[in-house]
Amino acid sequence: MPSHIPDNAKSDVPAKLAFIDYLREKRGFDSAEITRSPADVTAVKDGQKFYFEIKYTGKTTAYFGAATLTEWEAALSNESQYRFVIARKDGPSWLFDEYEPKDFMQYSYIPPFKVFFNIPLSSREKRNSTHSTKKVVMTSDRMKLMLDLYKKMKST
Repeated sequence: MPSHIPDNAKSDVPAKLAFIDYLREKRGFDSAEITRSPADVTAVKDGQKFYFEIKYTGKTTAYFGAATLTEWEAALSNESQYRFVIARKDGPSWLFDEYEPKDFMQYSYIPPFKVFFNIPLSSREKRNSTHSTKKVVMTSDRMKLMLDLYKKMKST
């Protein structure tokens, strides 16, 4: 295995690389590469771009996983070219199950929202007020918004 591939049984990099080979060798894609956005793999066939979100599992009977809100946003923005892919090994061979967003939704549900926190334990200093632009800082108003939205979704 090349040195740039993590030697980690939970890493999905080998699955992504195997899927790229599969797209090129078995599906006739002109190009395919690991990307960060809008999905794990971006591939081109006959001049058209396709996006593949790879979900790797070692399970054989059922797979419990998650897709982020940003993954779903990308899927719905590129619905006809976007696929969720469940990648798993069968001995030395790879198996890939592809789902269009509308089909993947049939297996998906929205649990109560999680709110993450990051508290430094090495000191009692208050956390710096500077936050990453990708993070949404918790406020009472935002919490109320999330609670209202979740209640509304559950009632429909």
